[in-house]
Formats: sequence, C-alpha cells, structure tokens
Amino acid sequence: MSVLPVNPAELLAAMASGDQRALDALYRAWSPRVRVFARLQLAGCGLDAHAIADEVTVDVFHDVWRAPMRYDGRVAFGTWLLTLARNKAIDQIRRHGKRQAREDSIDRDGHDQAQLDESDHDPGPQARHEGAQRRHGILDCLRRLRNPLQRESLTLWAIDDLSVADIAQIQQAPAGTVKTRLFHGRLNLRQCLERWLVQEGQA
Repeated sequence: MSVLPVNPAELLAAMASGDQRALDALYRAWSPRVRVFARLQLAGCGLDAHAIADEVTVDVFHDVWRAPMRYDGRVAFGTWLLTLARNKAIDQIRRHGKRQAREDSIDRDGHDQAQLDESDHDPGPQARHEGAQRRHGILDCLRRLRNPLQRESLTLWAIDDLSVADIAQIQQAPAGTVKTRLFHGRLNLRQCLERWLVQEGQA
C-alpha cells in the first residue's frame, strides 16, 4: 500500500487523480480548524451554529474534492481553505437573513478548546484544570467581543496562528485595517479577561 503525502498540495494532486484516501487525510488534518472558524461566523445568527458549521465544513471539503486544483499556491493553503469557509458561512448568514449578527460560539466539550493547548507534555490534574479554566475564560471573552471583525481577526491570529497578511487576504481588507482590529480587539479582550479573573478570584 502506498504511503500518502502529508503536504496539502500533494494531497490535492492525489485527489485530482481520484484518490479518496487523500481527501480523508486532508479532512482529518484540516476539518477541526474549518469547523471552529465556521462556528465563529455563525453563532450569533439565531441558527444552530454547531450543525450549520458541520454543514459548512462538509461543503468546503466537497468543493475541494470536486475541484482540488483550484488551489494555485498563491497564498498559504490554510488561508485559502478558511477563505472558502468564510464565504460559505457568510452565504448561510445571508440565507437566513442575519447578515450582521455574528458571535463566537465555541464547543464547550473540549474539542475546540484543544486548539489553544500548545503544551507538548502531560501536566498534572491541577495544572490541567487551571489551564482549562484559563482557556474557558479566553474563549468566553472572545465570544463576548461586540465587533465581529475584531473577534474574527483575533481568532485567526491567536488560534489559527495566521499572519496579518493572511488575515487581510481572508477578510479582503488592507493590512493596516487588520492591525487596527487586532489592536482594539486585544485591548477589549484584556479588559474582559481582567474582569473574569476578578470574578474567578485569580486576580
């Protein structure tokens, strides 16, 4: 049995040849990030954000399967994929008449919170509990940000580790605008976290 490549461009090339395993590998590697991002777009729309985010995720990878060579390498693969997800989420919002109402919704079961866990070691129970509390506070404050574009910018920057240029590509905005959104978003996020720490008795 041949070994599948791990590079997205190579997987796309394999998909163009009809290799279903390449699609499965790409989906396993990238669908969690797409799903989290879609939920961010959909949560405040009066919709079932979890279910529709799953639908958006499936639609994104269906489109990739149908035309894998649409990716031309001009931007990073993750940037291109999240742009597809953003467009599909916006289509869903428009379809349901809630174009402006977008708030972050993060799965509380821990799957999405794992995106913020960068630890390579297994901490003790107390450290895991404190880490989970901190992630919960960060994600809750992120969800509460009133400006959806600040929230989106911070999510792409902090969780998906995208550059300002990549975020500008996704948001179709100048880099300077993205920097302003990140600046004000971080300020608002810090103020929310300070209040949260006081409430939790950690300040």
